[in-house]
Amino acid sequence: MKDGGDRAGCLEAWLYNHAEAARRSLWRRARAPGQTLILVAVLGFILALPAYLWLLLDNARALSADVDHEPRIALYLDLDGDQTLSAVAARIGALPGVAEVAAIGADEALTAYRASLPDPGLLDWLEENPLPAIIEVLPRERSPEALTAMERQLAALLPEATVVSDHEWVRQLAALHGAGLRVLVVISALLAIGVTLILAVASAAELRERHEEIAISRITGATDRFLRRPSLYAGMLLGLGGGLSSLILLGIGVVLTRPPIEEAAMVFGVPFTFAGPQARIGLMLLATGMLLGWTGARLGSAAALRD
Repeated sequence: MKDGGDRAGCLEAWLYNHAEAARRSLWRRARAPGQTLILVAVLGFILALPAYLWLLLDNARALSADVDHEPRIALYLDLDGDQTLSAVAARIGALPGVAEVAAIGADEALTAYRASLPDPGLLDWLEENPLPAIIEVLPRERSPEALTAMERQLAALLPEATVVSDHEWVRQLAALHGAGLRVLVVISALLAIGVTLILAVASAAELRERHEEIAISRITGATDRFLRRPSLYAGMLLGLGGGLSSLILLGIGVVLTRPPIEEAAMVFGVPFTFAGPQARIGLMLLATGMLLGWTGARLGSAAALRD
């Protein structure tokens, strides 16, 4: 059984070996600056592209939420008498999830429509009022799911009424957002596989160039774990550099994108501020870059050492 001194010595040796492997990998990367910069740039571009697309999707979702500030559902009813309309409005107002109910009689709707015409006399030929009574419902929740559930509840309560929502485009936008996220996941996965293979090929090529050094090290008893350790650190350093590069590219993309999007929102009368990447996005990019670098180096070094 090892005592405290032996364990401390083993830990010190383990830390020294890893520090030495990191130093050698950094030195080799510095000896080939051109190749290192190319790999870092490629990895940064591949990481920045899905992050930028996700940022656009997230801002589009936030913009749709700002536009949809008062979602309303209209019920068109063919009723006789204001008392019946008031009773129906009271029944709807008692439903859970309803924030506000507004009842508009058929005569009131015709009067408002007549006032909106450039020539109110155009409706004088009508013998009777063709417009139905209207009940406008403002739900408490504004999500597409809540709107759909409220429409179904109102249709079940008043099957003879025509239920119309003027925010159908919000649900369509939400569906497009979900589809965009799925496409983004697929693109990100393909790009991750591609950059992993690129780093694997680079790591394998570097080890094959050192075949004589590796052969001598094996004669002296070096294990595959020891031989691949510098490559793993090199991959992680490349991943870290790629993550930093992706943050720079993402920042440039945000700076170039923010003014035209905010100006377009103002044209439509929507005060909107384009949100940049949060700190957790930066940490995710750095962690993803290091993970992809380690994975690529692990695959490439394993293939090279088997050969």
